[in-house]
Amino acid sequence: MDTTSDTKDAASVHQNHDPHLVAGELLEQKNKLEQINSWFDIALNNMALGLSMFDADHRLVVCNKIYRDIYGLPEDLTQPGSCLIDILRYDAMRAGNDGARSVELVELWLEELRAKLARGETFSEEQTLKDGRVLSVTFHPLADGGWVDLHEDITERRRTEAKLNHMARHDALTDLPNRVFLDEQLERLTSPPGQTSGFAILCLDLDGFKQVNDTFGHAIGDHLLKKVAARLIQCVRERDVVARIGGDEFAILQTDVEKPKATRTLATRLLESISAPYELDGKRMIVGTSIGIAIAPQDGEDPVTLLKSADLALY
Repeated sequence: MDTTSDTKDAASVHQNHDPHLVAGELLEQKNKLEQINSWFDIALNNMALGLSMFDADHRLVVCNKIYRDIYGLPEDLTQPGSCLIDILRYDAMRAGNDGARSVELVELWLEELRAKLARGETFSEEQTLKDGRVLSVTFHPLADGGWVDLHEDITERRRTEAKLNHMARHDALTDLPNRVFLDEQLERLTSPPGQTSGFAILCLDLDGFKQVNDTFGHAIGDHLLKKVAARLIQCVRERDVVARIGGDEFAILQTDVEKPKATRTLATRLLESISAPYELDGKRMIVGTSIGIAIAPQDGEDPVTLLKSADLALY
């Protein structure tokens, strides 16, 4: 019988169950877990987007600092286990909604959220906060009924898009709507075909503007165009459109016209306003205007025909 081998096996078993060794292994595993959690927290809180995770019972699992900062949430509402409905109510109350209205809005939004999550597909929506910030929120449903949502502040992006859209549809000098904007409005008013009625288009061409430009220079000419634009705006109603469609050419879209007399009255007012003297840079100057008018539907039922009719009347 090999007693030496038995002794070695017993020693090995005794060694494997050494409480000091087991405690050391557990401590090492704990340290590794703490390190992983630390890395996770660092990654979570250095994301460019706000993040939150909720379970199937609408309770918060985890969120990062950006999420907390976006909505200005207090510490007690960002702890694991916090109810989403409490977070939403807090945000609604901060937005200035009364208590009853806040509950109604929150419950309605939650009902819509449940329906969307039930489809199991990722979806996004935009939210506008009371302070004007615009957020894009993307929801990623999880298999257990919970979800992860990402919150991105897209305020500057939307401002840039709005600025570019404005520039594409407005004149750089006068900031009046341009030909693109005018065409869009005419298209809207003449659609659907066969139902065009109740508006007029007035085309204006300044008389004597070239002489002002040649005599006093383009800077004075530009200043004069701005003054003319301001006078045109003062002559119309807020719902009408004043556009600059060329160098010294303007157009006015007069809406809700029931009788031609209203358009003739507007034309007279425009002639009187524009022909009044201008004082620019210490110089007195006068320009006039010619006006061509087309009234829908008798002068046309589509944008091209109406503008052509107004141009023919002008020249």
